[in-house]
Amino acid sequence: MKCILRILLLACALYFIETTKSPRREYTSTKVKDNCILDGSEESKNEVSVTVRGRTCVSWNILSRKYPSFRNCNHNYCRSLGNKIQPWCFVRKGNYYVREYCDIPLKEMKPTTTSPPTSDPTKQDTESTCGERRLNRITKIIGGSRSTVESQPWMAAIFKGEGFVCGGTLIAPCWILTAAHCFPDGKRTRIMKYSVYLGKNAINETDTVKEQQFNISKLVVHEDYNYKAEDFNNDIALLKIADSSGQCAVRTDYVRTACLPPFQQMLPTGFYCEIAGYGRHQKGGFKYSRYLKQAQVRLISQNACQKKYYSKDEVNENMFCAAGREWEEDACQGDSGGPLVCELNNTMFLFGIISWGKECAKKFNPGVYTKVTNYNNWISQHTGLPKYTAGSRYPQKD
Repeated sequence: MKCILRILLLACALYFIETTKSPRREYTSTKVKDNCILDGSEESKNEVSVTVRGRTCVSWNILSRKYPSFRNCNHNYCRSLGNKIQPWCFVRKGNYYVREYCDIPLKEMKPTTTSPPTSDPTKQDTESTCGERRLNRITKIIGGSRSTVESQPWMAAIFKGEGFVCGGTLIAPCWILTAAHCFPDGKRTRIMKYSVYLGKNAINETDTVKEQQFNISKLVVHEDYNYKAEDFNNDIALLKIADSSGQCAVRTDYVRTACLPPFQQMLPTGFYCEIAGYGRHQKGGFKYSRYLKQAQVRLISQNACQKKYYSKDEVNENMFCAAGREWEEDACQGDSGGPLVCELNNTMFLFGIISWGKECAKKFNPGVYTKVTNYNNWISQHTGLPKYTAGSRYPQKD
């Protein structure tokens, strides 16, 4: 009798345990499904978890420390997130997690409804749609203001491994214009170690909705740039970019191309233009800015630049000077390669590449910029894009 009683008590205990576990397990499962941002559309039916390179995706919640919104995504299936051309996932590569596109036939691709692109992802900027932007300033490049990337959508951030190197400017879907001195090894540069980001608001944060990441497939440093002389003459370089599937930049509110002005065109002295970058934001500072910043600078005459502030040996015909009001705005270390753009008829034209200067925002020491319009032919020769370098959007005189 005692034995039968013990069996009945044990059976009741087991039943009680099972009935308390089941709701908790179901609740967790339901909660995960309801809160995983990746699974808000029919695409959640896709259970592919292998990339085009044959690597297995890691579970999304592994990166929840960096991306808190992934914490309830307890699966490793490929998903469309951000303005990517096809579903992707994270894979482990050495000590890092990197993005790779997934091995999914085109007919199986379905767009997500949680993070829709701001424009048709198949469209790219052309020579007739460059220089357009959606202004969205928040309020330093030194003395400037914090900016959102919508205000400078052509801004590129160049990294070597995990370290930020220089800025750059998107001038065509597959091409970035930057400074030669950003690549001190010249032709010996190991471009596979470098990557380029567009649509980046902060160099130490990642926004998968806005950003597009690329490898460098080709580096062209101006053949007459002299690394030994350190005179910054011909301080210009081109980067050809492509993502892991071979695609170039997609046009969105956060990624656009800047227009090129016509050959040897220059604006009058005193004209105000904009510079942008992620560089140092304090005089004597040693840290890069966390966020993209921009400032207004005024063009200085070539005569004043060469005689009043510098010498003809320091500033030649391939350079020009610009400075902020009361000498309070300027580019600084870390801004190299970034844009100096000027607005005409609501269109932004790239006139300068941030090159060099003596200290930062120091009175009577203006910033010095590579004069882009001296290099239209050189850019056309190496990119094969004569329509982009013709400056067709530049206002014509009557």
